[in-house]
Amino acid sequence: MHELSIAQSILSIAEKSVPPDSKEKVVAVTLQVGELSSIETEALLFAFDAIKSNTILQHAEMKIETIPGEAVCNSCHNVFHLNSYATACPNCNSYSVSITKGKEMKIVSLTMED
Repeated sequence: MHELSIAQSILSIAEKSVPPDSKEKVVAVTLQVGELSSIETEALLFAFDAIKSNTILQHAEMKIETIPGEAVCNSCHNVFHLNSYATACPNCNSYSVSITKGKEMKIVSLTMED
């Protein structure tokens, strides 16, 4: 379950991002997760909730935005939605494609309140 290590990395990044003398608390962390990233979002939410106690993120809600997968066909140059690997181009049925979006995971923002 690599989602636990991802949650721990998110916590570490948040701790480095918030000034140590800040009186504000983090109330939300927003992520963008690619559809092709192999990250189980439900498992990530569970892991995040399990480790956030007594940390800078203890009051934070995790919000996840999904980035759709996208590929370009190397044969006909068609750009299309790709929701799983080993999918043929819908235009020419070629399997020679390059993934252009959907494998990434980014922390977009930390929301803080007094």
